[in-house]
Amino acid sequence: MALTLKNDVIFKAVYGREDEDCKEALIGMLNLILDRKTDPIKSVTYRNPFNVRETDSQKEGILDIKAETDRGELLDIEMQFAEDDEIIERNLYYHCGMVTQGLAAGEKYGKLKKTISILLLNFTRSEKSEKFHTRFMLKEPDTGEILTELFQMHYIELPKVNPEGKPVSELSDVEQFLEYLKYAGEPGKEEYVEELKRQGGKEIQMTDTIMHKVTEDELLKEKAIARDKFLHWQASIERQRKRQEAEKAELLQQLEKVEAEKCQLEKMNQHLKVTSLHLETTSSQTSSQLKRAIQSMAAAGMNAAQIAETIGMQEAEVEQYLS
Repeated sequence: MALTLKNDVIFKAVYGREDEDCKEALIGMLNLILDRKTDPIKSVTYRNPFNVRETDSQKEGILDIKAETDRGELLDIEMQFAEDDEIIERNLYYHCGMVTQGLAAGEKYGKLKKTISILLLNFTRSEKSEKFHTRFMLKEPDTGEILTELFQMHYIELPKVNPEGKPVSELSDVEQFLEYLKYAGEPGKEEYVEELKRQGGKEIQMTDTIMHKVTEDELLKEKAIARDKFLHWQASIERQRKRQEAEKAELLQQLEKVEAEKCQLEKMNQHLKVTSLHLETTSSQTSSQLKRAIQSMAAAGMNAAQIAETIGMQEAEVEQYLS
């Protein structure tokens, strides 16, 4: 089974261990993704360092990386393999927790720390934009005024990186790095990954070196494979749930259509009953009028044959009205 950086065990083992090389790789990735050329992150402190022996690969828990920069910024970085309809709400919930944890009891609100969450998604979050990197902050919708820089949520949608299949030489540094994250370890992508390593920056080199060490660790491999199986199973369950929901929605639509048709048929039936009753009444009235007309002609001295010829009826019918 292929072990890739989209596996969150591998991702956290590469970027989240209490190891100087891992820290340097994480700093390189952060500065690249956040475009911190003028104010680069220089050091990080892990708040939840990765420990493979404490990792349960078959639990639904989030294997994110929590860290603090040398400038006191709080970070939460996560690789999300499987599609999640509640990813925004979940991200917001955990981000708000990070905000409250950034202020110690008794501290003034002015000491609130900047919080940044970065979600690397192995699926498309939104079709509204072709951008692979979207950043969200608190702002006034009409004027565009940013309320504060202290709250940032970043989404990196890996499927949107280089959809045209441009050659490596035409990609930006961050695009090359994200393409490496997307394809490193993927069967059939070896040549492309080698090209990314040749032309890419130091961020790819650092990550690649650590990844090789990680994938040679038997315990880590075991945990990563178990996690991969769990994530694929989870994704399969989610697809099945969506399919069932779609089928249920379709059945409900069909039921609503049947109910509407049934209601329409009942209305038509009621209309037919009213029409039938009206026709019966009209027929009875017409028959009485015809009988009086025939009797009047007979009183005037006309016989049945003459009356029948005059009104276009059979003589026998006229005689019934005269009887």
